[in-house]
Amino acid sequence: MSKDAYIHKVLPGAPGSPLLFVFHGTGANETQLLSFGQELLPSATIISPRGDVSEHGAARFFRRTGEGVYDMDDLARATAKMAGFVEAHVEATKPSAVLGLGYSNGANILASVVFAEPTLFDATALMHPLIPFEPEVQGSLAGRHILITAGRRDPICPPNLTSRLEAYLRADGADVTVEWHDAGTRCGRMKSKRRGGSSCSRPPKEARTMADQLPEIELEDHGSKGRYVLRGPGGAEAEMTFTKIGEHQLIIDHTEVPDVFRGQGAGLRLVTRAVEDARAAGKKIIPLCPFANAQFRRHPEWADVLKR
Repeated sequence: MSKDAYIHKVLPGAPGSPLLFVFHGTGANETQLLSFGQELLPSATIISPRGDVSEHGAARFFRRTGEGVYDMDDLARATAKMAGFVEAHVEATKPSAVLGLGYSNGANILASVVFAEPTLFDATALMHPLIPFEPEVQGSLAGRHILITAGRRDPICPPNLTSRLEAYLRADGADVTVEWHDAGTRCGRMKSKRRGGSSCSRPPKEARTMADQLPEIELEDHGSKGRYVLRGPGGAEAEMTFTKIGEHQLIIDHTEVPDVFRGQGAGLRLVTRAVEDARAAGKKIIPLCPFANAQFRRHPEWADVLKR
C-alpha cells in the first residue's frame, strides 16, 4: 500500500523518534488532532490521514447505514487500506515505536486495524470508540497497551459496550486501561430542518433571544480539568468540559445539552464563555469536541484564541 493512499499531513519529528498516527472524528479532517498529538509527544513524527468516505459531506473512515450500524464490508475495505498505509509509513520511517490515537470514528478504524494487525501498534488510545460487534483478533495482543476513554452517560456508545470491548481486549492479552468520565461522547445536537439533519446547527433568532433568559454560566475549576455549566429546572445541567494543557492551553473535550435547554443557544453560550475567558487570560483553545470545533469555524473572530 502507498504512503499516499490517503490525503494526510505529516509533522516531522526527531530521527528515530516514535511514529504517532492520529485519526479524526466524523466531520473533522486531518488537522483535528495534530496539535493534540504534538502536545502529547513533542518529539514524535505525527501522521494524520483524512477519512476517504463522505457522509453528507462529513469525512469518515468507513461507511455506516445508521448510528452504530456499520457497513461491515466497507469496514473491512477501510481496515485493509489503513493497515497498508500505516505499514508503508513505518517501513519508510523506521521509528522507535508505533503509536495510535483515535477519536470517535477515528477510534473505531484504529481499533479495527488493531484487531486485524495486532502487532502493528505498540500502544493505542481509543477515545470514545463504538465497537458494536465481537472483534476477531488475528493473533495476540499480548504486550500491547491500549487506553480507552468513555462516558458513563454516553447515549451514542453505551457503557456496557465499552466494558464489553475492554473484556474482549483483555481476553486477547492486551494491557487495557479504561478512563471513565461522567458525560457523553459528543455535544448535544440541535436538529436542523434540512434533509438529513445537521449536528451543531446555528440556533434560530428566536432561540438566541431566549438564550438571554438563561441563568448565568458557572465555572468549576478542578485543577487540570474543569467545566462550564448552566443549571436548569429539575437539576438539569448543560455543560462543556475542558482539560488544561500546561499553563497556556486547554482542550474543550465535549459539550452536552439536555432536552430542557434545546433551542435556547445554550451550547453556543458555553463555548462563547470559554473563548472570552481564554482571551482574557492569554490562553489558546484546542476544540476537540465536534460542537466546539464547528462553532470556531463559524466564528472567525475567535481565531486569536484558536490553537492551530
